[in-house]
Amino acid sequence: MKSKKGVAVIFCAWVIFFIFQGPAAGEDVINLGFTGPLTGPAAAIGIDSLHGNLIAAKEINDEGGVVVAGKKYKVSIQTYDDEGVAAKAVAGMQRLKDKYEVPVINQNISGSLMAMLERNEKMGILLIGFFKIPDATKRGNKLVLRNQQTINEDALGLAKETVRILKAKTYAMISDVGDYGKTSVKAYQQAFEKLEVKMVANEWLDGRTQTDFRGQLTKIKATKPDVIMVTAYDEATAGVIKQAHELGIKTPFAVSTGFSAAGEKLTGPDLIEGYLRRVEFTNSRPMPPAVARYRTQLYPAMGYKEPAGGFGVNCYASVHIIVRAMQKAGTTTDALKIRQAVPLVVPLEEKYDSTGLKTFAEDGEGIMTAQIGRYRKGIVVPMK
Repeated sequence: MKSKKGVAVIFCAWVIFFIFQGPAAGEDVINLGFTGPLTGPAAAIGIDSLHGNLIAAKEINDEGGVVVAGKKYKVSIQTYDDEGVAAKAVAGMQRLKDKYEVPVINQNISGSLMAMLERNEKMGILLIGFFKIPDATKRGNKLVLRNQQTINEDALGLAKETVRILKAKTYAMISDVGDYGKTSVKAYQQAFEKLEVKMVANEWLDGRTQTDFRGQLTKIKATKPDVIMVTAYDEATAGVIKQAHELGIKTPFAVSTGFSAAGEKLTGPDLIEGYLRRVEFTNSRPMPPAVARYRTQLYPAMGYKEPAGGFGVNCYASVHIIVRAMQKAGTTTDALKIRQAVPLVVPLEEKYDSTGLKTFAEDGEGIMTAQIGRYRKGIVVPMK
């Protein structure tokens, strides 16, 4: 049973869907799936991601739809609130397949994605998203695409910059207990070991149920680390940062890409000044044309109350990639043919390229470049 809050969020999403981009009765439709947390602690990620999907679909439809194998279609986004729970994500995949025959689903949460990978090939569903867990593309699954770099690459880049910029000799970690956090801890340990930087504390938090992190932070404070690596999503990361300041912890943080616009709004710019983060294409300055158009034109036109985050910007490009792959493959239903056509349509045209994705490797790994930056007045500025 979904909570009343969950039902309300989903209802609002569907209202947006029908008002802004639902195809008229009798039109041929491409159904694309979205599963993600629209309620719960990670809801900011899911809602922002859904917004990106809806905006891309509306744009495609407003431009006249898409022609595949000589037939014109409109695009519809079919959604399922999985609350960030792996089992519910699998159930959502089954429901979207049974009800809408979706050939593609956008899923961005690592733990949910890994569970879905157990069944998606048999169901004929291509999974695409910005999930970070490295193993997702290492299992031989032919129907998976990661349009983002892995947590291993993020961790190594951040670790190197803590040494170069902060002269770090010791570090502490506070991470979510989920797959995202566990994978991150392993990646940081490997990266810092290569750099001969000593770990002095390793604490865990549960972003789904916990809001008080003072106990973990007090233990970290006692070890006097040179830098604190935090891996969690917006609300939890913001809570950790705010409570660290309340406890008088002046140690700089390095935050994960799970901390985005919603988290930045919760902390405000002053508390994160000087903190380290990966500079993604979606938040680089000056803004790439597609990102600027999304943030200043497409997103405001939808009237959403939430701030535009990098998650939605990323998903916006995913929809454009999939639709173009369908055109190239000549099918709206065959997931394998669509997957095989994807490398032929990236990079996207500048107008739609909101991720900087260069291509996909054979295993589905996205190829892109990234820098590490520091927060300056609320903006992540690349370090030279």
